[in-house]
Amino acid sequence: MTKWACVVALSLAAAGCGYEFGTTLTPAQGGALRGVHLAVPVFFNETFEPVLDKRVTEFIRRQFLQADGLTLANDVGATPLVLKGTVRSYGLQTLSFRQGSVNEQRVNLSVEVTFEDRNAHKVLWRQTYTTSAEFFVSGDLAANRSRQDRATEEACQAMAEHIVSRVIDTLAAR
Repeated sequence: MTKWACVVALSLAAAGCGYEFGTTLTPAQGGALRGVHLAVPVFFNETFEPVLDKRVTEFIRRQFLQADGLTLANDVGATPLVLKGTVRSYGLQTLSFRQGSVNEQRVNLSVEVTFEDRNAHKVLWRQTYTTSAEFFVSGDLAANRSRQDRATEEACQAMAEHIVSRVIDTLAAR
């Protein structure tokens, strides 16, 4: 009898812990996204890093595709909601040296994002997001560029998660 009481108590404690698997969307939020159409045009690139605008935009679009009920549209003019952005800065920061050469660097990425409701002619919010990711440097230039690209993708992914989460929270609150 006490074994069953312990099992029931543990089950109740685990059920009330608040931990959820999967995305951060609750069923109510997922329902709020049904029928929502959103356009994410390619961001503008104010940096010298080639195709960074397309990379950032692609990570954000992929993250939106994981939001159940939301539809991404290609035509900005046909959607009431638009997420626009500008890549404001991209740079490398040296973190450590070893024997007189660079050992580790950080990719820093900053993007300004505007979320608009075109039907209401209203900017819902505007925010600048800054993310970073680190990578180790070697004597091989090709390997360094590959590592830098991976770090850039990590920074883009982290940024996309924050941006999409903010958009979903905004839509769920409406």
